Amino acid sequence: MKVAIPVWQNRVAPVFDTCNQIKIFDSEKQLSHLKTVEIGKMSLANRLNAISDSGTEILVCNGISNFLAGCLQARSIRVLNNLTGHEREVLNLINYYLFKEK
Repeated sequence: MKVAIPVWQNRVAPVFDTCNQIKIFDSEKQLSHLKTVEIGKMSLANRLNAISDSGTEILVCNGISNFLAGCLQARSIRVLNNLTGHEREVLNLINYYLFKEK
């Protein structure tokens, strides 16, 4: 399962809608960093496509507009909102959450 986190200074970005980059992590490989995607100059449609095309199943963010959250959910991407902190701390929380469900 791939997890995307919009980042700013190695922390979860304040708002997904205006972030410049997302990092993609793979839960099958202990949430190892797969790649960083620069999305700062992309239109909203291209942002959605970039996340969807990366195979992301979960987007972790601090804030997101209802419109974009709905668009992601329509693409079967789960949105976990209102999470803040350093990306590694958030990944540890997500890792716990994923394996607790199994």
